[in-house]
Amino acid sequence: MLDNWLAQRATTSPDRIALVDDEREIAFAELELEASAAARRLAGKGVRAGSVVALELPAGIGHAIQLQAVMKLGAIALPLNPALAPPERDLALSEAEPALIISRESDAAGGEADLPLLGEHDLAAPQCRILTSGTSGRPRPVTLTYGNALWSAVGSAFNLGVDPGDRWLCCLPLHHVSGLAILLRAVIYGTGAVIHDGFETDAVAAALESDRITVVSLVPTQLERLLRAGADLSTQRAVLVGGGSVALDVLEEAVGRGATIVQTYGLTEAASQVSTLAPADAGRRLGSAGRPLLTTHLRIHEEEILVQGPTVAPGCADDDGWLHTGDRGRIDEEGFLYVEGRLDEMIVTGGENVMPSEVEAALMSHPDVAEAVVIPRADREWGEAIEAIVVPSRAEPSEGELREHCAARLAGFKVPKRIRFAAELPRTATGKVRRGKLGQARGLNTINSDD
Repeated sequence: MLDNWLAQRATTSPDRIALVDDEREIAFAELELEASAAARRLAGKGVRAGSVVALELPAGIGHAIQLQAVMKLGAIALPLNPALAPPERDLALSEAEPALIISRESDAAGGEADLPLLGEHDLAAPQCRILTSGTSGRPRPVTLTYGNALWSAVGSAFNLGVDPGDRWLCCLPLHHVSGLAILLRAVIYGTGAVIHDGFETDAVAAALESDRITVVSLVPTQLERLLRAGADLSTQRAVLVGGGSVALDVLEEAVGRGATIVQTYGLTEAASQVSTLAPADAGRRLGSAGRPLLTTHLRIHEEEILVQGPTVAPGCADDDGWLHTGDRGRIDEEGFLYVEGRLDEMIVTGGENVMPSEVEAALMSHPDVAEAVVIPRADREWGEAIEAIVVPSRAEPSEGELREHCAARLAGFKVPKRIRFAAELPRTATGKVRRGKLGQARGLNTINSDD
């Protein structure tokens, strides 16, 4: 058991700024008062220890207050992607059975219950439940504990260091472990988090220049957009880039402009970072995700990256304690990890994971689609773009029809960027689609180019 992180910070660093968004900033003492009051209001709505509370609020201080309130009751936070299509959202909520859904501030309003708040965190207790795409393509919940979050923060701190004046810019979604981890680390470290509700190039560039940002986390698409916009990345002591591969020329351009780019590799099941390049190695190890963090062990087995350590979520490791990531990689003679793709068919587009089977199912639910196969296509902006090859059952549906059909069932980032029609698909002798030969599909016709 450890003292409540926020209550402790409110005592030791009461006047230090904890959170900043586009409306206000808040110190740790004030955050503690507001989170405690919010916790009692949640208790008044029936939330208790072990309850699930779905959080659909925009990214900002209000979201962070509700997150801390949930923790003060020993409840479990379920951050949800606001971009989920109604069927996806309904499925996630039906499986989680939340005691309360907070989609707007008024959902958490009401009278306060006179209920004692938790003074300690049990490191084995569940802290949050993150939805991630599994091998089936359905959103899969991963339950992370307080211990997972703490050891992740410790490992990151030993690698990147912590300065009391740090301000970590969070422009990543709070329903992702990478965004959520920034808020938790701020409280554990006693440092500031500057929260943006989404990524807007000009706003992030301005914040990097004028908001005293010392650390920022980005996905490759965001880094490229900032470079194209001429953003100054030279004043941050660390610019973390994860969520997919980064072109070498992009890395070279960023470093040439004075940026301290530290590539990072992580996953939800390991509470965010697994390995991250140290700032001292940023210039000489381009393309590497660094050495494993202090709290993490890595090994390669049959080309697959395996992870072991106290950041691994309960139930996600094999009998020997190793998490099988499904990612392909290698470790060089000095212990640096190089991530070389995935063993499965997962598509990573703009830092978001998409299973082809999920998009294929949405396409094939259209009455004019007989078959659909989804593949990744290399894309400078998104890393990988989603491409669909469709065999019509009757008349060819229009591009607008198919995209609208998908958009009604899937989050926007899962809608194919490009759709091609084919008379038939290339297959093996056993009838399986030969995905590597899809460019040779007969009767191919591109009906939509890049957006």
